[in-house]
Amino acid sequence: MIGAGTMGTHIAFSLALGGAEVAVWDRPEADLADSAKRAEQAFDFVVSEGLAKAENKEAVLKRISFTNDMKEAAGPAGFIIEAVLEDIGIKQAVLKQAEEFCSEDAILSSTTSALSATSIQAALNKPSRFCIAHYAQPAYLVKLVEVVPGEQTSEAVTEAVTQLLNDTDKTPVLCPDIPGFLWARIQHAVLREFVCLVDKGLVTPEACDTILKQGYASRLPAMGAFEHADLAGLDLISGDAAQAVWKDLYNVSDPHETSIGKLLKEGHTGMRSGQGFYNWKDRDPDQFKSNRDAEIVRRVKIQAGAKVMM
Repeated sequence: MIGAGTMGTHIAFSLALGGAEVAVWDRPEADLADSAKRAEQAFDFVVSEGLAKAENKEAVLKRISFTNDMKEAAGPAGFIIEAVLEDIGIKQAVLKQAEEFCSEDAILSSTTSALSATSIQAALNKPSRFCIAHYAQPAYLVKLVEVVPGEQTSEAVTEAVTQLLNDTDKTPVLCPDIPGFLWARIQHAVLREFVCLVDKGLVTPEACDTILKQGYASRLPAMGAFEHADLAGLDLISGDAAQAVWKDLYNVSDPHETSIGKLLKEGHTGMRSGQGFYNWKDRDPDQFKSNRDAEIVRRVKIQAGAKVMM
């Protein structure tokens, strides 16, 4: 695991919880120490939620080691995944460094949510062994992982990454190497439509989020977009009413042309700065994230039949 930040730690923990031996690499010793603490906190959390057994704590955490020696981390690894900054140059640099020390048959990967697999692998000596595995936050709770091969990725590598994810209790989905893949792409499509409606003064951010959380979220686990289309009837969803909606949808091509751009010019970046569409000085960000995780856990339990993961 290249990168000891929150995402890297949670991916490492997810793999270890699924039975894999993981070495976490980063340069600063302090980051590695923080990563070890976060992994332990993650285990305590899943135990408190009934998703793991307390007696397995030592065994699971023992599967995760921490080092700032790339040779030590990459040398014995069969699967190497990076979770560093969303900067293609930085990603290519650390993957190339890992490539110097890893075995000939090791697979290289990235958990990028936006950068092209084809572009990243172009810098590698063996681009055919690279394939994106995009985990979503929090990585140890969300089961879905996008598998995105590049133009030079071998079919065997794509299959191996898919199998690894299945073996570590994830749900892999093969996605095309297009901007946003599938997860972020649909997320941006929803946000673009809602932001444009908010900018026109037709609705509030609170109303839009309520529609998603109290409406769509209640049925999405049981019915996807294409299943709903078949259920409603393709004749209905292509009728006059549907055509009117499709024609009225927004197609702004740059977020800076919306109120997102205005907020950024004012120095507001969202939760990180304390102000975005919401005032995060009045709302507690930590409590928000805690509530988010609790709701994800609730849905994980429903989908898994409350089965305790080992």
